[in-house]
Amino acid sequence: MSNFATKLFFWLSSFIYIYLIHTTTTTLAQPDFLSYFCENAANYTENSTYQKNLDTTLAALPTTNNGFGFFNLTTGQGNDTVHSVALCRGDVNPDACRSCVNDSIVNLRQLCPNQKEAIGYYDYCLVKYSNEVILGSTRIKFYVYLANTQNATDVDQFNSDLAPLLKKLRGDAAAGGPLRKFASGNVTGPVFSTIYGLVQCTPDLSEIQCSDCLEDIINRIAFYFNGAVGGRVLVPMCNFRYEIYRFVNQSSRVI
Repeated sequence: MSNFATKLFFWLSSFIYIYLIHTTTTTLAQPDFLSYFCENAANYTENSTYQKNLDTTLAALPTTNNGFGFFNLTTGQGNDTVHSVALCRGDVNPDACRSCVNDSIVNLRQLCPNQKEAIGYYDYCLVKYSNEVILGSTRIKFYVYLANTQNATDVDQFNSDLAPLLKKLRGDAAAGGPLRKFASGNVTGPVFSTIYGLVQCTPDLSEIQCSDCLEDIINRIAFYFNGAVGGRVLVPMCNFRYEIYRFVNQSSRVI
């Protein structure tokens, strides 16, 4: 091999090596959750039956889309049963939904390496797995509160404009049927502003369960967000968000 060929070979080898390192790092890096929770009360041991069922469940979960961004799968028996769900925001496209669910699964396994239960929230989706039954459950272990730091100039007027919007959306989402419980819309707020909102439940909930869940978290606005021009509350089976800018990806209905 000539001296030039030898130098070229080593240069290309170094370039490929650096490229592979960069590609691997980029692939493994996952965005941060808005919030996540690892249940430390129940752990599993490495190579246990539970871990094998969890691996199987989370590998297959992204293939269970009901067509409207809701995923669920249960694997195993008895104490080794793994329940899992994922819910994409009702206005995101399938590619963004799928990417969000996949990122969530990777991130949760890294952040909660041996916990039997974990949940992660992104802007576009949530993923939860547990050794306890998830579908149909309305048990809430903790609430996630995220508020806009800007306050309305007229708090009373802002609240009086926001309340009927969220009430209307709550009713629309709860009546959404067994495949999709999601609603978004907007209303004119103070000083010619526009308030945008969305609400969503996991579609396994009944109409009453969905309505009650949304009512519970919407009622928390007065205590946690009173005066804030934007906010959201996240729990595993329902959520809402409102802002004074358009954050919803689909056309919103004016009420």
